[in-house]
Amino acid sequence: MKRVQLETVAGHRNRLRTTPHLRWLFFEITNCCNLSCRHCGSNCVSDGVQLKMEDVAKVLDSVRSEHPVICLTGGEPMLHPDLYQIAECVRERGFLWGMTTNATLIDDTAAARLRETGLTTVSVSLDGLERSHDLLRGQKGAWRRAVRGVCALQNAGLKPQITTVFHRGNFSEMEAMYAFLCGLGIESWRPINIEPIGRACESRDLLLSPAQLHALLSFIREKRFDHDGKMEVTFGCSHYLGLENERMVRDHYFLCGAGILTAGVRCNGDICACLDVENRKELVQGNIRTDDFLEVWQNRFKAFRRDRTTDCTRCVECEERLCCGGDSAHTWDFAKNEPLLCWRDIRR
Repeated sequence: MKRVQLETVAGHRNRLRTTPHLRWLFFEITNCCNLSCRHCGSNCVSDGVQLKMEDVAKVLDSVRSEHPVICLTGGEPMLHPDLYQIAECVRERGFLWGMTTNATLIDDTAAARLRETGLTTVSVSLDGLERSHDLLRGQKGAWRRAVRGVCALQNAGLKPQITTVFHRGNFSEMEAMYAFLCGLGIESWRPINIEPIGRACESRDLLLSPAQLHALLSFIREKRFDHDGKMEVTFGCSHYLGLENERMVRDHYFLCGAGILTAGVRCNGDICACLDVENRKELVQGNIRTDDFLEVWQNRFKAFRRDRTTDCTRCVECEERLCCGGDSAHTWDFAKNEPLLCWRDIRR
């Protein structure tokens, strides 16, 4: 039954390549960040670039007919001097919006203002217990400030989802994190694996071994099907995970939406398929300051609306090719035309 359903999803993916639907639109409103995370996929800096509110408004007006869910991210979006004005701009145009944040700059006042601007979802990164989190984030005290921010969001009536990136340094803390977050009253937790992208490529010692990744998935399955569980536990949207894990560690089957369901705008105005995809010149689809976003969405993104597995010898020979579809675009090596992370390698 799973095989049939996965093939149905593959057919849906093929139709989206011809008739894409913009369901999620991510704005990297700044690449400034107050932390220096060892695994950062965006290579954020302390003094960077900001998107202007007028730029965001221009894009939103262009995509009214598609009406995607908007996500404001960074860098750290709380560092943008016009964050609340941008949020109001999104709300006034009738879009649902969410935010990803490290939460270290959120206090009760900030949380209340975010609630007033119509924030509906917020994802907060909390990567292990205090020592592990601070080591990964490159700043002592980051964990305590992040937990304070989570509590402030809860006090404002919001329900933050916690995302935890597991790596070799914090792998042993899964059960302790589950207990801690349950005690904090968190309703949704997303444990994920560290990805071989961005700064993590310079710290490959952090990457989980195949056995550890299997153990992480088993842990998630156990918690998801625990009738006494106090918190939703779900793996992220990334990666084809094989028949044994699909629909067991998350509610949906794998389908990478980059360029067919999802698009992003970088802080310099460049239009991309996904903010996590490698920032290569040939993958930039245009720029919001010179191009109409909807026209770009409808007529470009060719690199993401084709079967890239045809370029990879390993993929062509793989029996999981149809269901996998080349896995996630953000872990595809566009220079070598091969996946950086492949379930066939992990399951061995």
